[in-house]
Amino acid sequence: MPDIELKTAWMWLSGLLSAVLFVGCRPQEPPRFTPSEDVKSLLEFSENADDRKVWEGLQAQIEAELTKRCGTPLAPVVFDKPEADRTQLKRGAEVYASRCQPCHGVDGNGLGPVAGYLSPKPRDYTKGIFKFTSTPYGDKPRRSDLLQTIRRGITGTAMPAFENLSPEDLNAVVDYVILLSQRGELEHELAALAEEEEELDPEFVQESVDSIRQKWAEANSELVMPVTPMPPMTPETIAKGHELYLQQVCNKCHGLDGRGGLAGNIEIGKDAWGHETAAADLTSGMYRGGGRPIDIYRRIYSGINGTPMPGFAQAFSEQPDNIWYLVHFVRDMGERRRRNLPPGIGPVEEPPPASEPAAEPSTPPASPPSAEVSQMDYRGVFARPFQNEH
Repeated sequence: MPDIELKTAWMWLSGLLSAVLFVGCRPQEPPRFTPSEDVKSLLEFSENADDRKVWEGLQAQIEAELTKRCGTPLAPVVFDKPEADRTQLKRGAEVYASRCQPCHGVDGNGLGPVAGYLSPKPRDYTKGIFKFTSTPYGDKPRRSDLLQTIRRGITGTAMPAFENLSPEDLNAVVDYVILLSQRGELEHELAALAEEEEELDPEFVQESVDSIRQKWAEANSELVMPVTPMPPMTPETIAKGHELYLQQVCNKCHGLDGRGGLAGNIEIGKDAWGHETAAADLTSGMYRGGGRPIDIYRRIYSGINGTPMPGFAQAFSEQPDNIWYLVHFVRDMGERRRRNLPPGIGPVEEPPPASEPAAEPSTPPASPPSAEVSQMDYRGVFARPFQNEH
């Protein structure tokens, strides 16, 4: 019976492979951008055949503007600079098509052919919103933010690390992702303009283009840096972080034990992309925006774009060290699972001494790993370890 089942499974897999190869060998149409839901919905304002022609004309104008200012998937144009060199952007489009398109889609709207099988869903760039940035809340990301995300991947999601890409390919695909985001933002604004004015005034169109370009340019000069240096991480700072965690009602979303929305069945609503979202499991030790102290600091200081996670810069403006205490507490919760300890609140404790200690060795033993907490500077560089004292 097992042999028959194995043979059947092999025949099924062979048939599936043949089908895939057959489809793969068929000539495929060149990729093309498709109208967004904002643009498609303009036809809903049609009351008669004449109206429909007007709205269809506006849809055609929007497509023409997007093509002029952004190009096509195979022939991208530097945003609103058709005369600029397109070599790097074309290279980025090729990298994107082979590495990113199956998840993020041709348009960058997160609706690639495999997106339906993934949770959380691939990012939709077309809204111009990126969650993990080093810039203030609401600002665009810096180029380095996108480079870091692509190179490192996003822990706990289907977004893999692409550290094997060459620096040239990484920079090129970042340029193309930015273009997709700019194109999506412009498409949204043009659809809103068409709906409101029932025309596309060239002056208003150019104002939208200039505003989008300026926001992306300004982001590269914006950078959230700590207000104060990170203090040494001690049991006392972890305990202070615990107090602040409760005072700021962080447990309302992350749970008293820090396990987050999914484990605690805590509903916090939808994100900017319309997906049901949950607060992070802080005990997992997996930080999607990066696990360095400075990364966690920025998430607490600025919040996370497109999500219910708020920023606490204003709340702690008079006591800025409080952000570091929360960083210490969050890192400690993540360390507990790494040390095979149950989720809990408070600093990791040393294991109890053995009931009958062995004979004293001639040289003092090294400190047990479970009693040692790594001390890092705010960038994540290891400095010195310290012992928990009780």
